[in-house]
Amino acid sequence: MFPIIGVVHLKPLPGSPNYSSFEDVFESALRDAKALAEGGVDAIIVENFGDKPFLKTVGAETVACMSVIAWEVKRETGLPLGINVLRNDAKSALAIAKAVKADFIRINQLFYASLSPEGWLEGEAGEVLRFKKAIDCNAMIFADICVKHAHHFVSLEEYVKNAERCLIDALIVTGSATGKPVSLRDVRTVKKVAGMPVLVGSGVTPNNLPKLARFCDGVIVGTYFKRRGGIDIERVKEIVRVRDSII
Repeated sequence: MFPIIGVVHLKPLPGSPNYSSFEDVFESALRDAKALAEGGVDAIIVENFGDKPFLKTVGAETVACMSVIAWEVKRETGLPLGINVLRNDAKSALAIAKAVKADFIRINQLFYASLSPEGWLEGEAGEVLRFKKAIDCNAMIFADICVKHAHHFVSLEEYVKNAERCLIDALIVTGSATGKPVSLRDVRTVKKVAGMPVLVGSGVTPNNLPKLARFCDGVIVGTYFKRRGGIDIERVKEIVRVRDSII
């Protein structure tokens, strides 16, 4: 199976600078989730995308609101569910995943360190995995390598060679920024060296999916699915059709 994971980009949550209405956030998230499900995605990941500028450690209000929304998304769609708490708050993601029985979480910087607009993102794999064990959370961990919107100080190859020691379940390769395509060469390199599934996490379109699918095990699609601020079902169906024609 070659999964297509759709992203629900949450509008600004309570406490973030651009927040206006939780009812609007909730209803928008459910509309997008239902559109993704109707379009044929295989899983959904919920992300606090609207909470700019991001915190490295979010507040209790963010955890609470994301938990409520994520629970309802899973209940309404019945699809496997992922959680990503920006920017790099793995423990909060695990706490939400435990509460809502999510299937996986995404962590932007699980190991090594990078310089981001939010400051230093430090890899805390040891602490994160111990917290996961302590709360008895069964969610898989998908970890970015050379994550977007950050400057890195080790090579892609070094990231990949040290991924397995962090007990993760899949690697995510991205472009330099949200919606930017990945380097096909990078995807090939990661797939060649990694002893685990590899996902492409940005810039996926119907045009580049056939090439990417040769060297990865699935894709996470956010930006391409959106039009006029919401999920366009026809764009979702288009990506699914392309996947089905090549897999």
